[in-house]
Amino acid sequence: MAMFGRRRKKGTEGGDRPSVDGLSAERAVEAADAIVRLTTAELERLTRLTQEAYEQGVRQQVLPSRARAALDSFDRSAGYLDELCRARPDEPGLWHMRGALLYSRATTQLALGLPGAAVTDLGACVDAYERSALPNAPLLAADALIRRARAHGEAGHPMAALADVDRAIGAYVTAGAYESPHPLLPDFARVLALAAAVQLKVGDTDQALACARQSLARYQDLTRQRGGLGREEAGYMADAAGDTASRLEAVRGNWDAALAVDLVVREAAEAGLGGLGQALAREGLHLRLAGRERQAGPVLARAEALAPGSVAREEELAALPLPPSLAEALTAGEELLRDERDVPLPPGEMTRLRAELTGHESYSASVRVRMGSTFAPKAALLATVAELLLREGRVAQAWRVALETHLICDSIVRRAGDEAADLLPGLAGPWRDALETASRAAVTAGRDSFVEDVAAASAELRATLGEKLGEKPGAALREA
Repeated sequence: MAMFGRRRKKGTEGGDRPSVDGLSAERAVEAADAIVRLTTAELERLTRLTQEAYEQGVRQQVLPSRARAALDSFDRSAGYLDELCRARPDEPGLWHMRGALLYSRATTQLALGLPGAAVTDLGACVDAYERSALPNAPLLAADALIRRARAHGEAGHPMAALADVDRAIGAYVTAGAYESPHPLLPDFARVLALAAAVQLKVGDTDQALACARQSLARYQDLTRQRGGLGREEAGYMADAAGDTASRLEAVRGNWDAALAVDLVVREAAEAGLGGLGQALAREGLHLRLAGRERQAGPVLARAEALAPGSVAREEELAALPLPPSLAEALTAGEELLRDERDVPLPPGEMTRLRAELTGHESYSASVRVRMGSTFAPKAALLATVAELLLREGRVAQAWRVALETHLICDSIVRRAGDEAADLLPGLAGPWRDALETASRAAVTAGRDSFVEDVAAASAELRATLGEKLGEKPGAALREA
């Protein structure tokens, strides 16, 4: 039976994907109760129609003007594939086909500004790949997870987005992709680039910069090993990793580093890989902000000639405030604790915890903590600090500490597997408290999507406690 390939085109970030009315993994399982008997000729016909509609959608999704047509093609392919699944519900190859189709449709949904639909499709895509029993199923699922992280980020759901980032990076690290050279180096560089963009949008700026730097380093390795990058690789390098690194290096006043990234992005644009006017505008602005006015003038003039308004757009972007990182939020918490008599803590305890969590380069929640089995008292301290920050009106800082506490607890329990039941009794209390503070911070900030995100995380915690500890749903988490 024909299989869908993992196509990736410039501007589409991939080529695999769930449901129309619904192409969903759950639907295929339900259909197993009513298996349809088809002849060999009918199976071949459905397989051919499924493949043809899918390939037509892949061709169409490359062109922005044809995105709606691509969705129609993917939906048509989904209908044929549903018929195949009803006939052969237990065939692993169909799960692979389903995953590829769902991934592709979600990519088009994201291009059309439909992140909610993409989240749904990508969730079913992860499930389909995991059911495919392919040797590379964990990495196919990781590709869907990093794409879903982007969709969650665009929908304003930071907790869900950053949990997916953590799972995606973890899958590639487990596969050994952090080494160089490595067959998975191009894929890991792409995952890190997308992780950087998600972290910049809804996560921790320190981790965003760390992901971007690591991604750029891997693209440099690829360039040395192969003599250059492909168009798609150059797109991820410039648009995700390069954009993130350039902006954050500049915010920190690391002008040499920022301009070095700007140079790489501009050279890629001069080779036809990206917008040259925008790249020059970013480089010229950074030259000016670095005090190199004489160099900046001609670059900015050329940028404006190529892309009118590009300099003003870069100036507006540079002026946007960034949310506090976990290190900055914990520093603010330390300052409050020095004057807080109602929260007795041993001297230096908060300083030591801040150094433990943020004193080394990390890319996602799993990398912050070395020993999950000893984290429960630290989670309690973080929950206390988050509540104190919120009480004192430091809403952004409270949100960051509460969010990161949740992400760390979630990663510890997820990685613990069968041992999670031993960790949950100690983690559950501070984890609940952190989620309550996060919900209140989101309400205070007027971020409705964040409130929804916390509610979903709270529901997942209730389910986890019920499954692992046998807690009744109503007792697992106080409603915020």
